[in-house]
Amino acid sequence: MNLPGLIVGSFIPDIEVPILFLFFSEGIDNHFILHSLVGALTIGTLISTLATVLLYPIIASLLFRLDKVKVKEACKLTPVLVFSCMVGNVFHILLDLPMHPYSLILWPFVDPYSIVGVLVIVFAVDGDIKLGFLIANILTNLIMGLFMVTIVIKSRRNLWEQILVGNLNS
Repeated sequence: MNLPGLIVGSFIPDIEVPILFLFFSEGIDNHFILHSLVGALTIGTLISTLATVLLYPIIASLLFRLDKVKVKEACKLTPVLVFSCMVGNVFHILLDLPMHPYSLILWPFVDPYSIVGVLVIVFAVDGDIKLGFLIANILTNLIMGLFMVTIVIKSRRNLWEQILVGNLNS
């Protein structure tokens, strides 16, 4: 797997959120085609691959003072990079699935409102879906934060390079 591809792929589905908000601030949900398997496997993978190859080396080396040559080496266009971008997109959707009151995962084949996240249902006190959504998001973000803290504590040496580029020798 290619770590930069996984990182970019896992973020790309959410680029539609600010775009949808800017153009359709009222009356439209904040997830659309990139949160479906069809969109993630096609458009999301394409956008992720382009962003990883063209933008990631520049941004990662500038913001985190990483060796630009190492980052560019990790971001070369390869089948593994494309596959990693695709996996990142799909994992994002799978992570969103249990914690949203609707899911476009099977769009356009299944109505998104017929798929309610299991965590939303579990935490919906007195049937309050909005409260269930809030609790599910807090819980998920707390768990992800604990994973991040564990990674930071465990590997302090060359931390940013290990997180953002990975091990090029493997």
